[in-house]
Amino acid sequence: MDTHNVMEKKRINPIVAQRDDQIGRSASDTSNGSARKEKTGGGGNNGGGGGATVGGMSGGWKFLVVFACLGVLGAGGFGWMEYTSLSGKHKALQTRFEALESRLSNTDESVTQSGAALQIKLGRQGDELKKHWKEIKKLWGVTNDINKGKIEKNQKDISFLASKRQALETAVAKDSKSLKALSGNYLGISADLDAANENMRNYADGLNRLNSSLSRIDRELKSNAEAVESMEAFRRQINQKIYALEQNAPVPATSTN
Repeated sequence: MDTHNVMEKKRINPIVAQRDDQIGRSASDTSNGSARKEKTGGGGNNGGGGGATVGGMSGGWKFLVVFACLGVLGAGGFGWMEYTSLSGKHKALQTRFEALESRLSNTDESVTQSGAALQIKLGRQGDELKKHWKEIKKLWGVTNDINKGKIEKNQKDISFLASKRQALETAVAKDSKSLKALSGNYLGISADLDAANENMRNYADGLNRLNSSLSRIDRELKSNAEAVESMEAFRRQINQKIYALEQNAPVPATSTN
């Protein structure tokens, strides 16, 4: 909201392109510089002529003076060549500066036109922004009313769930204690079951041994019964043979008196 008010109060200045004076020096400055250099070169030549008129000197001094004059003339010629080269470069740079000045002038006009168009566009966008801010205020008010009711309901639900959570935590703690007690009982019962299983295994082993003994006794009884039957058959045979012998035996004679 504060940003909207600041944008309404802020004034947008028109955009106008500004630039400095013409780039580079004028033609009069160039001509003045050329004249000054030409005058300087002429002074050098006059100095050389004055050196040539010196008289009354010995041969060595004359040679030195002539050599110095030739050096001055050579330096002047080299300077003139450098000046000519620099003058040509200066003219080329001046031409480029003038072309750049023309391009900058055209650019200034384009920037001025673009600035005016941009200012109009910014004004339209400012109106659109005001409209959007009004819609945002409306939506914010409606959303705030809806969310306020939902927040109050959620707070009540949170309080209710918090009370339920405390009750559940109490029940869980109680169940945990019961589970620990049952775990202890289960361990005791498991130990008893292990002992009972061990006793059952011992009883089973004893029963197996007893069954084995009974089987062995049964076999012995069968063997004894067979032996008794064999002895009984043998006795009957003996009795029959004795009876047969008695029947076949002669009767002893009885004496008569």
